[in-house]
Amino acid sequence: MLDYKKEQRAKEIAVLETVKAEKENQVESQERRLKELAPAVKNMERLAADFSANPEEILPEPGTLETGRAYREKKAKPLLAQIVKVLRSLYLAYVELRGKFERLQGDYGRVRESNIRLSDRLQEVKLENKAMRQVSADYERVKRAFGPEQVDRILEAAYQQEHAEKERKRAAKSKVRIDAR
Repeated sequence: MLDYKKEQRAKEIAVLETVKAEKENQVESQERRLKELAPAVKNMERLAADFSANPEEILPEPGTLETGRAYREKKAKPLLAQIVKVLRSLYLAYVELRGKFERLQGDYGRVRESNIRLSDRLQEVKLENKAMRQVSADYERVKRAFGPEQVDRILEAAYQQEHAEKERKRAAKSKVRIDAR
């Protein structure tokens, strides 16, 4: 019986260790994804810096016989449309990255909490396993001291006594139910 419990605890420990390893792998993958997002944010900052330069450097000088209206229609408006297009794409990329970042932070936090809970549970199971090993060692000592046959007879008598006690309780419960009707 104790050997069976020890085996079960060993199996639980093995399962918990594999789950813990999986969670650690998830944490590592989430950290890698966070590191991948950082350069994208830097690229957006660089692009924004490129377009925040002095407008005199971006807009070409008007020609000598060019009117204000022609300059506005042919040079300024297309440039502004291009800037608006870039800003929209930057904003969409920013919103998307912010959403990904927040999701990743949430996932990372959940995985870390799960990892901590699994580590705590693993410690509990290891302590329980250690206690079971001690009980098993004590049982082996008792078997050596009194002999395996005598210990087996005592255990069988204890099992029969427990079974008889359960049957007595079950009979008492059913009698109470019948009397209650």
